[in-house]
Amino acid sequence: MNIKQNVLEVSGLELTKTILVDLQKLASCSGEPIASVYADNLLRTMRTMRDKLPFDPYTEVVMALHDALAYSNRWIDYNASQYQGVCDLLTSIVNQETINNSSVEAAILTLENLGFDTIPFGVKLDESLDLDKDEE
Repeated sequence: MNIKQNVLEVSGLELTKTILVDLQKLASCSGEPIASVYADNLLRTMRTMRDKLPFDPYTEVVMALHDALAYSNRWIDYNASQYQGVCDLLTSIVNQETINNSSVEAAILTLENLGFDTIPFGVKLDESLDLDKDEE
């Protein structure tokens, strides 16, 4: 008996469309308790995208947004117009025939311009330290 297993391939484009649905719902109920349900689903889908498609250019943009939302639960701090801006951005990316490094960089800069901190895990250096001083 020969059993053939079918495997469904998931594309970054399809996952991005799924993310758009949750972003639109999050935008419509921003600031309300139900928003946590959509935020949770959104973050889970983003992680699935990272796990299944780590080298897809859509993933890079989505993960920049993920970091801005997930760090210290900052998804709570963003408002409906910011979420709508992300929806517009991702829609424009989805509608492109191809996405290249320049498109990815421009998209991440647009996220920053919308007020999303895409690099929240940065290290702050203590400038009072004298790095030239010899260790004793």
